[in-house]
Amino acid sequence: MTDDFIFATLDLDDESADNTARIHGWLEAIMRGFHQGRATDELRDRWLAAVRVDGATNRGVWESSDLPLSDDVPVATFGHFVKTINTGAETIPAWMITDVTVAPTHRRRGLMRRLMTENLASAVAEGAPVAVLTASEGAIYQRFGFGPATREARVRVDTSARFRLRERPVDGGRVVMVDPTAAWTSLSTVFARHHEVTRGSVGRPNYYESWLQGYDWEEQSEDRKQRLAVRFGPDGEPDGFVSYAIKEGDAVEVKVRDMVTATPAAHLALWQFLADIDLAEVVTGPAAVVEPLAHALVDHRVRGVTAMPDHLWVRILDVPVALAARPWFGDDRLNVRVVDDLGHADGTFSIEAAGGRASVTPTADEPDVTLDVETLGTLYLGDVAVDPLARAGRITGTEDAIRRFGAMTDGSPSPHCNTHF
Repeated sequence: MTDDFIFATLDLDDESADNTARIHGWLEAIMRGFHQGRATDELRDRWLAAVRVDGATNRGVWESSDLPLSDDVPVATFGHFVKTINTGAETIPAWMITDVTVAPTHRRRGLMRRLMTENLASAVAEGAPVAVLTASEGAIYQRFGFGPATREARVRVDTSARFRLRERPVDGGRVVMVDPTAAWTSLSTVFARHHEVTRGSVGRPNYYESWLQGYDWEEQSEDRKQRLAVRFGPDGEPDGFVSYAIKEGDAVEVKVRDMVTATPAAHLALWQFLADIDLAEVVTGPAAVVEPLAHALVDHRVRGVTAMPDHLWVRILDVPVALAARPWFGDDRLNVRVVDDLGHADGTFSIEAAGGRASVTPTADEPDVTLDVETLGTLYLGDVAVDPLARAGRITGTEDAIRRFGAMTDGSPSPHCNTHF
């Protein structure tokens, strides 16, 4: 890299004039990179408070001050913070990468590659077993070992008279409409419960608090359209919530923005609540790829899937720790060769699974199956099975070894990540 660039980490606690200008410039690069308007003072204050709570590390690349027109806005940005991920058997640390941008004037200069490789090396040094991200483009992150590990359905549900559940929830719980500005304690309780029981769930960044309380981060203003309903279970504790807004046009549409549930009863109760909203006959929004509503309806065709993009991408960094933390579904022992061009996960590992868990250790023995670290990330949360990946040529081995690997690896529950970052 030439001397034309300065790589630096923001000091989020330094309130000097020069550093504040650089922080504002970094945020401006993010707003520009994701095609949003210039930040208001209120948004800057909210954003800075949120990333401080998250303990975020934000790096940027600035042009040298010797160059003409250089300023406090970096030409590339990169951030991360550490939360947790529910693997289906344990909750382990997750190195969550976010705010990756490169200015269109500075593409193909190796800036993002350097930021990513240095960041992953830091994650390994800090002992992070996995890194995760969500991607706005689909062909960037495979070369760094990330694999798409969960998807998110976009659904359109007819809530006219055709909407009927086979059985209405009758467990004694109730749904209550609440003021978004006064509901955070209940919402955070619901998400904590959801996170404990949902494979693929990751800890939420702090900006969710402002958003769910009615601040529109894109419009940078109060969101007066947001409505919120909380479901309280038979024990009186909150076990689900839905955030939504009404869109009026030729037909009235309920647009779900966020639905988080900790129990199947809460999930169906909130869908019944949405279906009961007067004057509206359609509900749209994000949903799990595999969810109970599709099988709880009398007429399953009232629920349609309009899109199913990838969502959470996983990068395995510590193979023994990461694989030992996920569930296993067949008792067996196999040697698995993981190919990792960056070296973090490279090697052959003995996986001995019994009783739903596995011990994973490096081995010098010959491998039974071979795959790259991207494919391992795709397999990690169970959204994709071994067989289609093997038929695509991404897992190799004898037919028997691949069958045994699938018997060990594949199983429910299906993952769902409803956090965007």
